[in-house]
Amino acid sequence: MRRTVPAITALSLGLALTLSGCFANPLDQLTEGLVEGGVEQIIEDQTGVDVDVDGTGASLPDSWPADVPTVGGTVQFSAATADIYTAAIETPSVAAGEAAYTDLLDAGFTQVAEFQVSDDASSRTFENSTWTVNVVVAANADGTGQVQYTITPITQ
Repeated sequence: MRRTVPAITALSLGLALTLSGCFANPLDQLTEGLVEGGVEQIIEDQTGVDVDVDGTGASLPDSWPADVPTVGGTVQFSAATADIYTAAIETPSVAAGEAAYTDLLDAGFTQVAEFQVSDDASSRTFENSTWTVNVVVAANADGTGQVQYTITPITQ
């Protein structure tokens, strides 16, 4: 049975928690690890999704595909379910985030689609024999960049 709806729900919840700053309240810092771990455990138990909702330096899932390069920066959110992966990484600038495109080409991926949203936001899709990788790069209000990866397996 496919777990698409629970996975999407878990990803949405994790992203909402990350972007809302739920764990940034100074009064809650003492219990931050407990709350964060509890939220992650609830999502993982209910959906089977490996989720990290720590908006202050999360990490990529251990099962992240080794052949998919990722830009350097601060991982703000990541999740994995079955063979589908997603992560949001903050970079020092949009230009630093756009290095993701070159990194994928250098790793042997072929670009199959491109969409320019604005001067400060774009999306490109890449493929190799194993993965389809969609990367969205956009500017944050403070001038940093935001890189969103979505990785899905190529179905034969």
